[in-house]
Amino acid sequence: MNDLDWTKKVATFRYGIIADFVGDRKLGWGDKAKLLREKTTQTYNIPGSERSTISVATILSWIDVYQKSGRRLESLEPRRRRDKGRYRKIDSTIRMALRDLKAENPEYTVPVMIGKLRTMQLIGPQDQLSKSTIYRFLAQEDLGRLPADAVDRRRYEADFANETWQCDLLHGPKLFDGEGKARKSYLLAIIDDYSRFIIHAKFYESEGFETLKYALREAIQRRGIPQRFYVDNGACYRSENLQYVTAALGIQLTHSKPYTPQGRGKIERWFKNIRDDFFPRLNTSDMSFSEINEHLEVWTNSYNTRVHSVTKMTPEERFRKNLECVRHAPPDLDRYFRKVAGRLVRKDRVVQLDNRIFEVPPTLIDRHVELHFHPEDPEDIEVFFDGRSYGKAVLVDVNLNKRLGREGRQTEVESYEYFHRPSEVQSGSLFEISHEQ
Repeated sequence: MNDLDWTKKVATFRYGIIADFVGDRKLGWGDKAKLLREKTTQTYNIPGSERSTISVATILSWIDVYQKSGRRLESLEPRRRRDKGRYRKIDSTIRMALRDLKAENPEYTVPVMIGKLRTMQLIGPQDQLSKSTIYRFLAQEDLGRLPADAVDRRRYEADFANETWQCDLLHGPKLFDGEGKARKSYLLAIIDDYSRFIIHAKFYESEGFETLKYALREAIQRRGIPQRFYVDNGACYRSENLQYVTAALGIQLTHSKPYTPQGRGKIERWFKNIRDDFFPRLNTSDMSFSEINEHLEVWTNSYNTRVHSVTKMTPEERFRKNLECVRHAPPDLDRYFRKVAGRLVRKDRVVQLDNRIFEVPPTLIDRHVELHFHPEDPEDIEVFFDGRSYGKAVLVDVNLNKRLGREGRQTEVESYEYFHRPSEVQSGSLFEISHEQ
């Protein structure tokens, strides 16, 4: 999602920081305070910022904003300013940034901090901040610096079903696709940490994000929404697409430390069973993807209904034991897995995406909009601005434009009922997430 609007990247990052505090897992006050200290001693790659640390006040403010908004992801976005570029006072976002900059380096001068605010895109290149206002604000603040040498060594143990899903990929044998071509296969599996229940397992032709997206979408549709998705550091698990999807669904995305597969021990042990028991049963030399997946489904069902040596219960029984804790998938789940591309609407109210030109409502001219679509259907695009849907974009027929002229094209667009948005789109947005238990 390289063309994702930078505000969405910031919101996704901020959700990753506060996920421990806003999920369904209950933390005592002492645990919260300890966790806050730990998060402020870590270093981060913060989108649009040269900073690498975050203050306690900043984390608390993000938690407060997110909770008061009804857990809407867009509440964590930095807001674009709509004034003429002059700041008679500094808003909360800039105040938090100034606190963090001073905490990062107490020697930063006001001009240096203003320059860093421009780099972070919190103020524009031509916007002016009153230095005297900043001096007065800093004088009122008692800024301290936390130690930076602490390491997060907490151990995590799932307490109920769907609290944590582990996901990993196993390289499989060459299999034949639908066209009779031999291709490398990849087994992508998701296991529930608490019950050892296999949520999803299937052989795919690719190990990229599209494979992961399909698997995660199917898993959530069948088994509900997990609180935490625990993965390794592969490229597809680090994609902005995955970060955005999990944040929008209220899922905490957690990565294991590099070169430490023992952090994903349950899925690794299940893969060992695949290598030691499943593969030896098959002759894969002339097998297709569909055939091996049929065998895998039978084998996995047997595993899920066999008593586990550690839990002394079958994975299925243990998973169903805590069904009251499961968050159900929203009815519009498919929309959460769309790609999001940011675009500026031109004067002729068009945007371009993948060498195609689309028209949007004239009220969006000169606005930065979001285009939500599935890569496999790039002409079906829903347009969003400020979290509100403006319906579907209309693909422009350039040759028809030349023949009809502007007025003729306008008539044709209206004939598509372009401005009649469905009621379910008008009533909500992508970020109205169900938190049903």
